Amino acid sequence: MAIVAEILLPSESFPLVKLAQSLPNREISLSQIIPLKGSQYLFLCSIEADAREAFDDAVGDQSEIVEVNSVGQTPDGWFYQVVVEQDTNLPESHDPTEFEGALMEATVTGEGWVEQKVFADYDALSTLRDRCQVFEIPFKLLNISSDPDHPDERAQFGLTDRQYEAIRVAFSLGYYDTPRTASTAAVAEELGISAPAVSDLLRRAEHKLISQTVAERYISSPMTAQ
Repeated sequence: MAIVAEILLPSESFPLVKLAQSLPNREISLSQIIPLKGSQYLFLCSIEADAREAFDDAVGDQSEIVEVNSVGQTPDGWFYQVVVEQDTNLPESHDPTEFEGALMEATVTGEGWVEQKVFADYDALSTLRDRCQVFEIPFKLLNISSDPDHPDERAQFGLTDRQYEAIRVAFSLGYYDTPRTASTAAVAEELGISAPAVSDLLRRAEHKLISQTVAERYISSPMTAQ
């Protein structure tokens, strides 16, 4: 089953992040990124209508922006073509030929880039996370759902908020990788709790996931004795 994940790539050094910081809502919506020559990229983006003045005032102060063209206004806001010249590993880390996934939405915020992607499975999501690590791109999993038609509804399978957060952080750090790339202590440090507390949270969460998936399917479709 396909999954939808919301991912934060937190870095102020990414393209357009400093520009987003100057806007009232600190957001720039991206619809397409087109590689040009060398380290130049064309960003097709939009901003809220009331952010236009701030955008126009700040865009000239961004050293990486070499060209800006206003496309026009719609009920959704103002649309622009922005050419950026900047060395970045983002395109390489997100090479769509290297994992089974597709971009649904992307937003540049004052903190970094927020992406909503659909993946063929959890292995595809893990592949993207691993590629981000290789290219030294910070990666934080914000949310995950097993229902692409309702990506805002988290598939918690009966998990408590603390259990869900522990599983999310552990997965994001590589705790479930083979070989494991994050220790219980690392997960505990990220969550701000003790290692024994993390172990207990993960054990309870894993038990709940198994009972709500594998065990539930076995009960509903028991094997016939041969």
